[in-house]
Amino acid sequence: MGSYVFMAARTLATVVIGASVWPFVADAYDGMVVRLAHGFLPTDIVARAGESRIYLDFLDGVNGAGLGVDGYLLAFGLILASALVLSTPGLGLVRAVAWESGILALFLAVHVAGLTLFVWGLHAATQGQSEVTMGQVMTAFAVFWALLPAVVGGAWCYWRWLPALRSPGRKDGVPSGNAPVGH
Repeated sequence: MGSYVFMAARTLATVVIGASVWPFVADAYDGMVVRLAHGFLPTDIVARAGESRIYLDFLDGVNGAGLGVDGYLLAFGLILASALVLSTPGLGLVRAVAWESGILALFLAVHVAGLTLFVWGLHAATQGQSEVTMGQVMTAFAVFWALLPAVVGGAWCYWRWLPALRSPGRKDGVPSGNAPVGH
């Protein structure tokens, strides 16, 4: 039981460290998301990053004034999934860093796609005779962003944590030797 408490504390510590570091990298990450999404956005909406936000500037100056995405909204799933990867039992440092790079790349791609779809949804909602409302776009975006970390984290835990914790060479979640876990 004690090792499970240790793993939970280690995962929580990783979340706190990630959340503490995020303010220092948020603008750079948000800027990268905006630069990568730029070519896919409608021409009447411009995205820009700054102050830990992604701002959406509607060039007509009327529709959607003041809309944007809080950079921390983008980050919470990335931080949670990163904590799960970095705290995976028996993963080892080199493999943890490799998998963490993969998680970063996955979330970057999903953030670019999510921002692009969000902006296109807003574009559609602000057109005169649109069947899509602003509320529907906001709801879809919120549900997508809420489910993303749950799906990625759940898949990771099912694929990596459960086999490592159920391995016959473990006692109370602690490896009995130095053999790699989960192979």
